[in-house]
Amino acid sequence: MGNERRAFFEQYRDSFSWYEPQDYAYYGVIPVEPSLIEAIQQAAQAVWQVLLSAGSVMQGFSDEQLLAYGYFPETFDLLRSTAQPPFIARCDFAVTPEGIYLLECNAEVATFIVETFKMNGLVARHFGYDDPNAHSEQILRDGLNDYLKLAAAAIGKDLENCNVIFAAIGDAPEDVGTAEYLASLSQHPAWFCPIESISMDETAAYDDEDEPIDILYRVYPTEWMIEDRDPQTGDSLWAALEPLVFDRKLALINPVNCMVLQNKALLALSTELYGQQNDSALSQTVQRHFLPTYMTPDALKPPYVAKPTFGREGSEVEIVKGTEQATLFNPAPEYAVFPKVYQQYVEMPVLELEGKTYSQQFSCFLVNGQPTGVAVRVGDLVINNLAKFVPIGYPKILG
Repeated sequence: MGNERRAFFEQYRDSFSWYEPQDYAYYGVIPVEPSLIEAIQQAAQAVWQVLLSAGSVMQGFSDEQLLAYGYFPETFDLLRSTAQPPFIARCDFAVTPEGIYLLECNAEVATFIVETFKMNGLVARHFGYDDPNAHSEQILRDGLNDYLKLAAAAIGKDLENCNVIFAAIGDAPEDVGTAEYLASLSQHPAWFCPIESISMDETAAYDDEDEPIDILYRVYPTEWMIEDRDPQTGDSLWAALEPLVFDRKLALINPVNCMVLQNKALLALSTELYGQQNDSALSQTVQRHFLPTYMTPDALKPPYVAKPTFGREGSEVEIVKGTEQATLFNPAPEYAVFPKVYQQYVEMPVLELEGKTYSQQFSCFLVNGQPTGVAVRVGDLVINNLAKFVPIGYPKILG
């Protein structure tokens, strides 16, 4: 099995080189029904409307309120400068017998894209299943090209005259692969550039060929950009980048304002705004698909989960099962500094694979607001960057 697995995935190393570590990519398929995928997509569409509505409220908050929710003062102007939703976002769900519950939304820098839109179908077909995401890559391609045109228009240019760069840390295989895959879907010439090779001055940002960049797709979160310093001078790179974006000399995808949708405090605001109402579609969605979430733990009884407002790959997540029963997962000092949100605990469904028991999480992407692309990861109680990608498929109906 190991040799067969390696031989299969090795065919796609150019676009999926990170399949190997920790046996990340499962060589097999778990069957799912079309009705389940449809229900997850419907849930994603519904929760997205809630997040957009609550996000518009949060964008109007005072500086003091934004600080309390964990935002950086350096981002305030960009957070308020546009209401442009992201090109792509990923909603993560616990799919339980009781319902489909939103765990969080990754709306600024979403990964798991290659696995969902490309590899899931290749594995499914290899094992004789139909791909639930059969049309998703075309939706992704069309959506990306539409968004590139929007980005060009936002800086007052035609796309034909834009230098489009897709960037990620050069030694991060998954991020590089994600950027290169998306660049390959662009109908307009687009190039990959290691983000550490990008330079800038008061006039423009420049790629590794010293060409001015017009549109930058970054697989790189804003909180990292804020911390970056010029290795020679020690100057803040954000201090140079932010004015370029604010003055519309450079378009970022996803835009910085998508931090609002990324912030887990938005789950708490959604609970506050809509959790107690009964007379609107948004309140019904919150009651059906959101787990009650608050900025303090007082309103919840154990078990509950504490998460940083900004955190990635399950960093600094604590499960509290009693007054003296708490387990911290994936300690990460860089995310421990953020305020916490407190979310009602939900028992994750489990999946047995090769004699081991894993927690199972479904993800659904939204491309320009359209739900498409559903995939599964399995791991510990808290899904992190060591969680496994498990392809899903529809069993073929034999006639």
